[in-house]
Amino acid sequence: MRNKTLGSAINLSLLLFVFLSCSAFPAGRSEEPSGKQEIRMYWVIDGSMSEESAEMFLERYLLPTSLAAMLWTEFSTEEEEVRFDTRGGYRVVRKTQALSESLGAHTVYGYDLMIDVTLSPPAPRRSPDSYSVRFSYSESTIPRSGVIPQPLEQALMTAIRESGRPSGTARVGDIDYLGSGKFKATVLIGD
Repeated sequence: MRNKTLGSAINLSLLLFVFLSCSAFPAGRSEEPSGKQEIRMYWVIDGSMSEESAEMFLERYLLPTSLAAMLWTEFSTEEEEVRFDTRGGYRVVRKTQALSESLGAHTVYGYDLMIDVTLSPPAPRRSPDSYSVRFSYSESTIPRSGVIPQPLEQALMTAIRESGRPSGTARVGDIDYLGSGKFKATVLIGD
């Protein structure tokens, strides 16, 4: 009789442990995203790289800094230099190549992304101003140093310089590739 009671207690303990661990470790449940967004992003990369190398370079180095430009980013300017400080988090849910266009010694890549914003930086206190900017990449405008301001960063820098503000917060609202190295973007800038 004692063994039956002990066996029942062990079975009950195991059952209780299983139920508790299911709620504590939700491996089978899907997470609710805090803010899924579909966006198209562009990069200008050295055209001598293979497509596989370009994609790896893009994913490891360019994607995180470029994606930060789509979130509210604090900025400050000093003479010709613009500094950015982003506090946000995201997870790339899906990434699909949408464009690969030769631009002389460089290639413009476009990707459609679905991102889940997991930590959104604070928006400006007041309604931001909107700036429509245009810029282009050509053999004469791309620096030989190898450091190319990517389209989203270029959009931010162009709008910030146009605004004349020494500091504030900014983000790229949208960006479009017009072909032949030309881009058009809407940038929001606030205090």
